Parts: sequence; structure tokens; C-alpha cells
Amino acid sequence: MKHLIVIVILLLPLVSISQRHNLKIGDHFPDLMFRPIVNAPFKVIDINSINSKKLYIINFWGTWCSPCIPQMKKLSLLQKKYNSQIQIIGVSNDPLAKLRKYKTKNPSGIWLASDTSNFLYELTAVNSVDQCLIINSEKKIVGFFKTDTVNSKLITQLLAGKKVSSNAEFKGVKLTNGDAFGVDSTLNRSFSFRGFMEGKQTMSQRPKKGPFALRRISFYNLPLPTMYRTAYGINSEKQIVFEADKKKYNNFDDKMQRYCLDLLVDKTEADSLLPIMQRKLAEVSPLKGRIEKRMIPVYVLKIQPNSQVTAPLSTSEIAEYIYDGNGFKGTGISLSDFANDYLTNGLDRPVINETGITTHYNITTTNDISDKQNILAAVKKLGLTVEKAERLVPLLILSEKPINHY
Repeated sequence: MKHLIVIVILLLPLVSISQRHNLKIGDHFPDLMFRPIVNAPFKVIDINSINSKKLYIINFWGTWCSPCIPQMKKLSLLQKKYNSQIQIIGVSNDPLAKLRKYKTKNPSGIWLASDTSNFLYELTAVNSVDQCLIINSEKKIVGFFKTDTVNSKLITQLLAGKKVSSNAEFKGVKLTNGDAFGVDSTLNRSFSFRGFMEGKQTMSQRPKKGPFALRRISFYNLPLPTMYRTAYGINSEKQIVFEADKKKYNNFDDKMQRYCLDLLVDKTEADSLLPIMQRKLAEVSPLKGRIEKRMIPVYVLKIQPNSQVTAPLSTSEIAEYIYDGNGFKGTGISLSDFANDYLTNGLDRPVINETGITTHYNITTTNDISDKQNILAAVKKLGLTVEKAERLVPLLILSEKPINHY
């Protein structure tokens, strides 16, 4: 059987340094030089040497990070509104050339710093990009925040010298008592469902090697809709319908609505891991899921007229790929894999393969910026195209009503 190995990087977590070195609220911001930097009045920036009473907002982002792009656009509006009172610095691990391209396409008053060593990111130990730290006029850190919560209200409070509650997430301390769910290689089957685990990083795991290969799946501190999407193989937000309170069940800020789940099945049941997960979730979760097919707007993937796929044919027996905002790289990939997983995640609606091709390829794409325009340009280089259409597709219905599983 052909196994599919998938590594998805959404908000690429980077390596953390020792906790004792982490910056904290109240610390004086260290004497660090931002270099190289784009769109700034100086070639090198040291915040402590600038004679200014501004607030400095340091936002961690990347051109490869899909949620970061709209967030940077909102920050640019805040920069324009409070230009004499704040300065936003976008720090990413993008090379300088990419930042210059971004600035050309997205002019704003935000300074763009390239930190390819991830030094400042590691120094803060925030859990992911799309978070930021804010420095006051005395060059002290006054808070760490999720980028999408930085708004006019927060800036007004900080300019007035008021204390505000930070909401950023940090890398937790690693558990030292072995497996978080108490699972070892002697077990054939197990299932655990519990609430938020302090000190555990938000993530999911599905081993492809070792004693649990292809028969175990784990979730840490994730909302129930995320678990249901995995269980039912739903990749697009457009394929989710809430018949329950979406804000209640899809709220990352509420630890009471974030759960941990671990499922281990017998080796003979490995092919049924996700269907078993569906049934287990229905038994223990206050939120229930079911599939219904409905006609909705989609994209269909096709071959360009008078063209052919430009990617090289693959001889690999295992489909393996990795993708993030920088693009896609995989071997042994079918066009259905490419459409269902990568394109559906990157575009604003589900993508269905209608090329009629079942051949497997080695596919590589690159994006200057993680947006629809760049993804479609990469698709075109492969000799493919996407067209708008309507199709009957599975939708994941989430409700609090009991679901019968036969």
C-alpha cells in the first residue's frame, strides 16, 4: 500500500534557547542592532540609541506565513494612524531580497528587518510567528501579544501608560515524565481525551516510523474543530458548517475549549485510524461531527490548453512532501494530493483535481510571498491551471446534536 507522509508547516515554530535567557515583561530591551533593515531611515537600527518617545512594536512574521500577510496590512494602517507615536518593526527570517520584493508590492511605514539567524525570535521564546512584543518610551518591554490583537484600543492604552494583559503564547517547558499520555510500545490500543495541558506546545503528531507508525495520532491543546477536520480529512474552511456556537468551540484564547487527544490502534487497524477517531470523538466530545455533500463554489485543477505537466515523473513508491508559505516540495505526488492538500490550504476554496491524470510526479514550487497570486503563478509554471466551478463536495457539519455511527 502506498503510504503518504505529510509535513505541514503553517506557522513555522523555531528553536528556543534556555528559559533563563528569555526576555520578560519589565526587562530593558537589550542593545541589539537591527541589520539589515529595509524601509528605515538608517542602515542599522538600535532602539536604545534612538532619541524618541515612541512605542516600538516588534512583530514576528514571514512572507511564508499565510496569516501574517493580512496582519501586516492591518499593522500598516495602525502605523499610518499613529505614525508620530509608534514605530512597527517587522522581524522575519526572510532574506533581504524577499523583504525588498515585499516592500515594493506592499509599501507602508513599517520597517522590515531580516533576522535569518532567528536570534531575537529565540530570545523571546514565543510559541510561533504572528506574535509581537511592545517596548515603551523608556525602552522597557511592556507586553507580548498575538499580532491579531494589536489594535487602536491597545495602542491607546499603552500610550496612556496603562498596564495591559499580555496574550502571546510561549514555548512550554518539556514534560520530563515520559510520554504525555502514558503510552509505551507494549500497548496495542489506547485512547485518552483530556483538557488543556499546561507546559505542552500546541501541536498534533502522527508518527510515520517506529512502533507507533501509522497507527497513532495525538493532539495537544487544540480546539475540537481542528481535531474533527483531521478525522474527516477536511482541508478547507469553506467545507465546515457550524450548527453550534463557533466562537465557543473555535476560541484559542479560551483554554477551557482546547483539548488533548491520543488514539493508538492495533497494527491491523492502522488503515482505520481516522474512522475510529471519528467514533471516539463522537463518544467523548461535547461537539459532534457528520459529513453531508452539498454543491458549493470550488476550484478545479486542469491541464493548460495545448500543454502538459512540466514536473518530472517520479519513481518513488512513497508519497512524501512538505509545504509552507515558501512553496511545496514533494516526491511521488499525485495531482490529487497536490490539489487536495497544498492548493486547498493555500487558496480561498476547495481545489478538486479534474486533470484525469493518475501519474505521480516530483513537484517543487516557490513563492516570493504566500498569497493567492503567487500560488497561481507557481501552478501555471507546472503547466496547470485552476478554474472556478461548482461541485458536490463533502462538508463537515459541527453541532451539539448526537450523531449515530454505524
